Amino acid sequence: MKIKSIVKPVAVLGAFAVLMSAAGCADTSWSYKTKDKTLSNGTWIYYTYSATNEAIQKYGEENKDDDGNSKTIKVSDSKFYDYKVEGKKMADWIKNKAKQRCLEALTVDKLLKENKVEYDKKPIEDYRKQYISYMEKNGNDLFTTLGVSTGTIADCSVVYPQLSNELFKYFYGKGGPKEVTDEQLKKFYTDNYTDYYYIPYTFTTTGSDGNKTDIEDSEKDKVKSNFGKYAKELNEGKKKTTDIDEEYKKDFEKEKSDSVSDTADLSKSSLPEKLQEAIKALGSKKADVKEIDGVYYLIYKGDINEKAAKIKSTEDKDSSDSEQDTDAVSRETVLRAMKDDDYKSYLEEECKKLKYDTNDACLSKYTVERTVDIVKNEEAKQASA
Repeated sequence: MKIKSIVKPVAVLGAFAVLMSAAGCADTSWSYKTKDKTLSNGTWIYYTYSATNEAIQKYGEENKDDDGNSKTIKVSDSKFYDYKVEGKKMADWIKNKAKQRCLEALTVDKLLKENKVEYDKKPIEDYRKQYISYMEKNGNDLFTTLGVSTGTIADCSVVYPQLSNELFKYFYGKGGPKEVTDEQLKKFYTDNYTDYYYIPYTFTTTGSDGNKTDIEDSEKDKVKSNFGKYAKELNEGKKKTTDIDEEYKKDFEKEKSDSVSDTADLSKSSLPEKLQEAIKALGSKKADVKEIDGVYYLIYKGDINEKAAKIKSTEDKDSSDSEQDTDAVSRETVLRAMKDDDYKSYLEEECKKLKYDTNDACLSKYTVERTVDIVKNEEAKQASA
């Protein structure tokens, strides 16, 4: 009887010890996995870090000050976790975004294999090696503290995005299941893009006290006279924008022109709205001058059809191509702009169908709060250095 009374508590203690040992030795080396691919704990940690930066940027986009500028927040802010992004508390948004990035990596891997996508692996492998070499030479103290290897950093920063791009090209490239033809691409380009050029000249100066004063009338007259001349020359086809740059430098004694030129979707640009409207109102190959909110502009709109004719895939280039073809338009860039939203939606739906395992022990150990604390401490060290 005495023996029984002793054995029972010993057995209980033994079982408890086994449970504690199992809990303490839980495998936290991986975060998410499918039957074909396993993501390391470092991948999860890296994505909590990148998602933190993304959340801070997103918060700024959603919250503006009285002047319309993005509000700046830091991980060291006492109310950091009280901030909300897209209606969600900061920690929740970061965790969800990190999980999304992990599942996207696994989904892309699955789809590449399912569709037997063929691509050149060597450039990706070479780029990965270069990235690792760069990180090792320049140091990565923050990531070392976080527990993320240079190889994992390279995978998340280089390899996974490149693999996703290969999947995108497979679907929407020539011969793909969702192929975009050259005609469709050119139509998208001419319907949405604008080829523009402008030179701004501010009619006010800002003093050391922050107050603005108008420039002299004689200087304004000079600007209006010369800008009017430039517009006339462009409208008559006597000069190109490159010629105008040279004239402007000479007339205003500048080492380089202040001109801005681009071919872009104006609705997604950061140009002032009134300037966008002035550019849109112009006819093809037409110039004009406009004073907008204290700034005098020479504006010019090029022929978007001429630009569209220069859309070319980087894969189409051969040794006979001229190296001087600097104004060629990248087919890949336009295709990405055209189908990026569609691709993201498709990938999101495929992520929902993905069968995967989650390592809760890993996520519980390497929390968002841990990442934020480490980043905060590293920033404090740099500030005091």
